[in-house]
Amino acid sequence: MRKPRIGILFVTSGWFREVGLQDPSGDTSARVEALARETVERLSESLDPVYPGVLFSAEEARKAGRALRGEALDGLLLAPLMWCEDQIVRAALGELPALPLLLWTYSPEAALPEFVPFQRMIQGSGAVCTLQLSGMLRREGYRYRSVVGPREDPEVYREIALLTRAMALAADLRGLRVGLLPFPCGQMSTTYVDEFALRRRYGVELRYLELERVRAAAQGIPEGEVAAFRRDIEASGHELRVEEANLAEGIRYALALETVLAQEGLQVLAMNDVIEEMHASFGLRPCLANPRMSDSGVVISMEGDVAAGVCMYLLRRALEQSPMYTETFSVDYEANALLLGHAGYHDTANADPDHPVEIVPDVEYENTDRFSGAVSFFKYRPGPVTVVNSVWDGEGLKWVAFQGASLAGPPKMDGNSHLLCRLEPPVREFFRRSVESGVSQHWIVVSGRHLQVLAILCEGLGIRFLALE
Repeated sequence: MRKPRIGILFVTSGWFREVGLQDPSGDTSARVEALARETVERLSESLDPVYPGVLFSAEEARKAGRALRGEALDGLLLAPLMWCEDQIVRAALGELPALPLLLWTYSPEAALPEFVPFQRMIQGSGAVCTLQLSGMLRREGYRYRSVVGPREDPEVYREIALLTRAMALAADLRGLRVGLLPFPCGQMSTTYVDEFALRRRYGVELRYLELERVRAAAQGIPEGEVAAFRRDIEASGHELRVEEANLAEGIRYALALETVLAQEGLQVLAMNDVIEEMHASFGLRPCLANPRMSDSGVVISMEGDVAAGVCMYLLRRALEQSPMYTETFSVDYEANALLLGHAGYHDTANADPDHPVEIVPDVEYENTDRFSGAVSFFKYRPGPVTVVNSVWDGEGLKWVAFQGASLAGPPKMDGNSHLLCRLEPPVREFFRRSVESGVSQHWIVVSGRHLQVLAILCEGLGIRFLALE
């Protein structure tokens, strides 16, 4: 993921200088300037700072605001390094468009000496100003997030990194177009979103794709490309357990999806794969993984689940790994585990390296479709996981998440890619709280333990978040 581009507003008081409490050439000014430069350098490890210097007058603040206005910023970081007047902050913000704002309660040191000289006190007076500014900013309608801690605290920089990453993700969301093939899933209305509110709140637009366009693209794939894709499958070590005609047709649709998504510039596809119209048109469900799509960052959800698709996109961008789309197949109460998996398209990058990926018939449609299908089947790799549900709650996106472990061992089932996930919360509590919250059946799996990270990201993205712990 790219570094967030953040405007830095470090402010101090002009009044201290006017009444002689702060000599512009004295130790206090020099120390504040030096610490500001060091702080910006530290921030640059996780973000791309645009820093106009320490501001101590309304005139300088207006000039800085105009300069920052010309930059393509994802957000702003505002920190009073010492107490300052409201006018300085208002002057800078008044020159800027509405941007996500992070307000830092900054301190130059984590502990005070036994005795605090007056100059040392004013050098650490930023905290009083943050409290003062908070009331003004709220009253005047500014929306902001808050981070608190001394300059040298690594946790502060971690939290700033996460919140500014959320700013960049929110900026990238605006203009994101989600392909819906071909329309919402009537059998499962919990997957519906309000597409107008989705665009208004997050900037995400839906692009409805025609079945005939995908079918025509598949039939237009040259035989040479089909043969080359087949050679790549063999070279990857995948085990083929389908007939050649079914494999060839599966390859055509894997390439057709790549073609259509590239033509439309889509990074997310929500495929309504359970409608009769798709199977009548295609003769199969497109389920064969295309590594080129995965490498380009494309994510695919099934059953027309747009909210899950947006979740997969954000998780992929934020955590830089491929998510897996699942649902709760079965419950093992004794093991406190869920058998998670789903029919349809899956990225083979998530496969357990101890067990080969297989290309198998589509177990749900092999007896009724014209083709038996070609499905990339695997068991998910073992290790800690975070599992996320994403729904539209009537006003916006809501995520419910828990942590657990994908268990090692042989495949637990056949037919569909899957994992056996041992939960950290009791499985009964998982179901009780999930059901009472109101979720869908679809759960997105990513490797690692990310609940704390996701809580901070969702705060910055305007997504309701519930952690099941």
